[in-house]
Amino acid sequence: MAAMNDGPRISSRKVATEIISVAVAVLAGWLLQPWYHRSEDATSVLVTVFSILAGFLAAVMAIVANDRVLRGRNWRQDTYYLGQIRRELLRHSMTFYIYLAVLVLAFLTSISSTWPLWAQRWTEHSLLFFATLGIFHSFQLPKILSRKHVMAMEKEIRRRRDRETGADTKK
Repeated sequence: MAAMNDGPRISSRKVATEIISVAVAVLAGWLLQPWYHRSEDATSVLVTVFSILAGFLAAVMAIVANDRVLRGRNWRQDTYYLGQIRRELLRHSMTFYIYLAVLVLAFLTSISSTWPLWAQRWTEHSLLFFATLGIFHSFQLPKILSRKHVMAMEKEIRRRRDRETGADTKK
């Protein structure tokens, strides 16, 4: 009987990391809100940081999308690489939307002078939740990018080795 799950395996470590990230983000969103509410510079700092991160991530997404296009030896490998690119872009897109949520919520907290206090507080809680989650995702980016490029270099080395050793046996 064929396996029921033919898709990519989900790493239990990644799931645990994401659950911990969400739990810490909830805690930070709750505990840091009074500080954020009293701070005059907090909104401008968050907007600056997340605007820079969003620009950086847009560049990363462009690199990922163009990185392995048609590098396979045949259409099956190209199809496999396209699936990998889609998975990477999905994760980066989710991080990008988190950054945008931070920017939108920062904007909303800055114009809320006519809101009831409870609405202001919940908007600030949400802002800090997404900011913390965005920071966690940002810390994972260097590892993801490094691993991706090292794997590409290893593949190129294997390809060259196979070509050289195949040429040596033909002589």
